[in-house]
Amino acid sequence: MKKILLVASSGGHLYQLHSLKNFWGSREHCWVSFPSQDSRVMLEKEKVYWAHYPTNRSIKNLFKNLVLAVKIIRKERPSLIISTGAGVAVPFIVCGFIMRVKTVYLESITRNEKLSLSALLIYPFVSMLLVQWPQLAARYKKARYEGRII
Repeated sequence: MKKILLVASSGGHLYQLHSLKNFWGSREHCWVSFPSQDSRVMLEKEKVYWAHYPTNRSIKNLFKNLVLAVKIIRKERPSLIISTGAGVAVPFIVCGFIMRVKTVYLESITRNEKLSLSALLIYPFVSMLLVQWPQLAARYKKARYEGRII
């Protein structure tokens, strides 16, 4: 694996992805998140690209982030894109699919009955969808349960 592009909204999504440092920490990587206070502190020593927000139902920022995703993926040439959501994941997973980059989406542990809107939107495009409840994996053909990330 050459390089990982880590994509997460600020807050809990970023915290969850950051907590997987045992996986990505020793590999070449860079981040995409929102320029909030928590993400600036958590990622202060990392290479970060700041995405446009808010993403909730903002078509304008969706297109801005699509353009940003194309630019970043072309520049960084990741071999894997990993996201924990939320809305910022959509343009990066879709662009990754189009540009033939493997993608992984880790659904929140709070989703135990149905997928989030972000997961539903990226479902056709994601290489691997990891969920944190076995009953959720049973409901969606593409979903895999490999345990919980806390």
